[in-house]
Amino acid sequence: MRGQLSIFDGTEQSLLNKSIKLIQEFEKGALSRNPLGYVVGYSGGKDSDVLVSLFKRSGVKFCIVHNHTTLDMPETVYYVRRKFSEWEQQGIPCKIYYPDTNFWSLCLKKKMLPQRQFRFCCAVLKEAQIPELKQSIRSFGVRKAESKKRLLLRDSIETRNKEDYSDQQRFHFDNTEQVKEIGACYTNNYFIVNPLAYWSDDYLWDYIESEKIEINPMYNCGFSRIGCIGCPLAGVEGRIREFERYPKFKDRFIKLCNDITEIRNAQTINKKSFKSGTEYFEWWINNGKSINSEEYNLFNIGEEI
Repeated sequence: MRGQLSIFDGTEQSLLNKSIKLIQEFEKGALSRNPLGYVVGYSGGKDSDVLVSLFKRSGVKFCIVHNHTTLDMPETVYYVRRKFSEWEQQGIPCKIYYPDTNFWSLCLKKKMLPQRQFRFCCAVLKEAQIPELKQSIRSFGVRKAESKKRLLLRDSIETRNKEDYSDQQRFHFDNTEQVKEIGACYTNNYFIVNPLAYWSDDYLWDYIESEKIEINPMYNCGFSRIGCIGCPLAGVEGRIREFERYPKFKDRFIKLCNDITEIRNAQTINKKSFKSGTEYFEWWINNGKSINSEEYNLFNIGEEI
């Protein structure tokens, strides 16, 4: 273990027990909004597996959903299907949702590939609201330790009424009584519980090892992050490793880059563009550093034609 031996100390203040208590605190609200209880988002990554473990330990009623992104690693697709089959046999409702469009069509419509600060694909393929579950209390395996943005913008309890997040309120898990007093878990349009928000990487891995939690086999294949193939958040080295493992996906990306380049070159006047899809792909996978990107302002973040 990595040094955090207090995970299973049995005290009221242990982070594990606080996370479980947080889940239990809002079960009544979850049931009032959905007869299935909580809706637990599952990606197939290690955080999701720990999240499901906590929900099972908490004894609350819940179901599990997975959004198929059309860019998941094949091993992740098979892993999610197998885990869902196991959980359904245990009496836990599970469902995989498929998007109305795929990644390739979405990029052609936008005439560009997603970039680190402009990941338009996430909202459509990964984070899309499921209409019949929109009013449910949701739970995700997000952790503040994962990124600076999550450190600032995510918390144990999140609630809002507006879709654009402009009225979002965030609460620490010790403030459950305050949240229940204002009735947000019963009345607000969006209510999210994140039991892992304050778990560090070490704490998470300690729990996985101590409890023998099964995780995605891709973690044993040199991948520290399990997500969409080619996601800008994986970094340059991560994406290169992904495309080395999945050359057919690389070929499909290059074809997409060819199509996008042809469309933009035909519609753009007095702007330099890429000569080929391969050139665009190399620029994209290296975050604009593989060529003299000052000459290629056509594909700047967020710029559409």
